[in-house]
Amino acid sequence: MTSLATSRRERTAAPHLRELDWLMLVTVALCCLGLVMAVSVRGAQIEVGPLRVMKEQGIKVLAGLMMFMVAALTPMPLVRRFALPAFFIATVCCLLPHVVSREVKGAARWIHIGSFHFQPVEPARFFLVLAVSWLLAKAGHGVASFRRGFLPAIGCTLLLVVALALQPDNGNALLVLGLASCLALVAGVRFLYFLPVGLLGLAGLSIAAMQHDYVRSRIADLMHTRPDSQVGLGLIAVGSGGVFGRGLGQGWMKMNYVPEAHNDFVFAIVAEEFGYLGSLFVLGAFTIFGVVCYRLVIKVRDPFLRYVVCGYALMICMQAAANLLVVSGWAPAKGIDLPFVSTGGTSLMFCLAAVGLIGNAARSDRAGTFSTVEEAAVS
Repeated sequence: MTSLATSRRERTAAPHLRELDWLMLVTVALCCLGLVMAVSVRGAQIEVGPLRVMKEQGIKVLAGLMMFMVAALTPMPLVRRFALPAFFIATVCCLLPHVVSREVKGAARWIHIGSFHFQPVEPARFFLVLAVSWLLAKAGHGVASFRRGFLPAIGCTLLLVVALALQPDNGNALLVLGLASCLALVAGVRFLYFLPVGLLGLAGLSIAAMQHDYVRSRIADLMHTRPDSQVGLGLIAVGSGGVFGRGLGQGWMKMNYVPEAHNDFVFAIVAEEFGYLGSLFVLGAFTIFGVVCYRLVIKVRDPFLRYVVCGYALMICMQAAANLLVVSGWAPAKGIDLPFVSTGGTSLMFCLAAVGLIGNAARSDRAGTFSTVEEAAVS
């Protein structure tokens, strides 16, 4: 007991984690860029106007900051306790668009309640990280085994994959499967277990996806990109920016040329208006985000807290990579936001909540206020 108290005092007296300062700086910079681009893209529309866009996007940022504060201040033992129930509720919500909403372009992915609407995949992905982290930490030294490590984590993930495939949202289904698999591999689950399940899952999703005409057309467009396609227009916007760009608000590809210019293809408008330097800023910001989170992961000692930091870092970086691959023509078009920069309110709120939990987990481990080992001993 004395040694445990001494260890906690040493952690409390330890130097401040500078990585959290860099994490906050990068997050704020990307959120500011997102606010600027929202005004530039949507504010150019006569029926909307810049002041209205500033108000709407500002409300989304404030809601995201509230989520950040809640995530940063909630005790981690409480977060761990409700990880699985919250995940199952979020997974059920992914089935609700078929009941309470209408299909858009052949898919039901939004829940509409009056003027309020959101994508349930965002909270589901957010709580998936907590659930998988809890299951991997619970496995302890048996995490490398099939029964204690692989089966609970991937079995839990497959529930969400099936719910997303029914919408259908095959892109996010693959994303969450890859996210959980990477987190399990980091935790120590043997790679051999992923080969048969991964091949079967990829084959099943591919067969299901190819049943839809829009999926086949997107894959065909990836193989032979047409200048008038969504990806082709995005590449034209990226290339037309040059080194320094056309200038803020001076881009013309957002004028109903590039579809979803404020959301999925906002990076194309960033490249057009800020040029190569703007593109380099976005890529550098997400690179710094990943490096900083890696440094936090190797410093965190508690397994659950370490998996939380790693999982949310993977969630944000993989989402950013998927978006950037689509815009640059290396992946078929898919409705995945660019974290912090796209105007989607649901994505922004849960990405900021993820950053809040990263900081919360790192500080809790540093202060010694949370221990998976202690909770296991009590239970």
